[in-house]
Amino acid sequence: MILESNQKLLDQYRFICRSKGLTNKSINSTCNYDLRLYLEWLGEKNVLEVSHIDIQSFLMYCAIERGNGDRALNRKHTNLNMFYKRLIIQLDLSIKNPVDKVDKPKIRKKLKPHLKEYEYRQMVKFLEAERNLRGLALISLLYSSGCRLSEIHQLNRNSLNHKVRRFVVVGKGEKERECLFSPDASMRIKVYLATRTDDNEALFTTLDGKRRLSEKGIQDYLKRLGKRAGVEQNVHPHLFRHGRAMQLLKKGVALEIIQMVLGHENIATTQIYAQMNFDSVQDKVDAIDNIIYLDKVRDKREQEVLADIA
Repeated sequence: MILESNQKLLDQYRFICRSKGLTNKSINSTCNYDLRLYLEWLGEKNVLEVSHIDIQSFLMYCAIERGNGDRALNRKHTNLNMFYKRLIIQLDLSIKNPVDKVDKPKIRKKLKPHLKEYEYRQMVKFLEAERNLRGLALISLLYSSGCRLSEIHQLNRNSLNHKVRRFVVVGKGEKERECLFSPDASMRIKVYLATRTDDNEALFTTLDGKRRLSEKGIQDYLKRLGKRAGVEQNVHPHLFRHGRAMQLLKKGVALEIIQMVLGHENIATTQIYAQMNFDSVQDKVDAIDNIIYLDKVRDKREQEVLADIA
């Protein structure tokens, strides 16, 4: 149960976020989950009368009682901080931000799972054997473009420019960005569309062509595909995005270019893939070590020959 005065402040904050240009998806995920949970936890206590002790106690509750990890706690800290910060400024409140005195939980970096090239080829081979044209069009576009699920889901037949192999999507923050796709993806999409007899504008539809294939539908399909094709890890749409980034990185493509392909605003986000690419680091180090080793062997051999001559 949320105190009525606290609910009004949450509604005001929702309006402030909308006026700041935040997307409905972002506003709802913040207000309907983290902040609502916080206000329910406060109970009868006024949200403007809390101290940093209350904030700390709430985060402890989330960690211990709800089992939240570093990432979830970090997000809640950020959302609470912005909640108080914007209310204080917009409503000209005289209180201090109680979150200021609470340390932000650090996120321990974990290696992101990604689709390996051989796993992608494994699924392609499986779909080719099944003559599944829709599946081939879908995974080739997902992989070559490096797009997010929401970006692929929104595409229509006329969204793609096959001549230059580009298309425009509305990505994070409701911002438009240009994306690329491969000649192979272009070919497979053309073949798939040539078999369609429906007049649905959506690029990917249900098998009967009556409805746009939903985000959940794409997720479920890829999960089943991975299992049927014999891929060991759990296959989901974002694996293709990570896999494409890793593929480009291993081929020597600059981070700045990968940043543009993925549509990252901050290159620091793209640099995570460089930290993941430890195989190539070892290859380069091994190459140097092997040269040094061969030089030593060569020097030793020359010394043995000279000794024999003497």
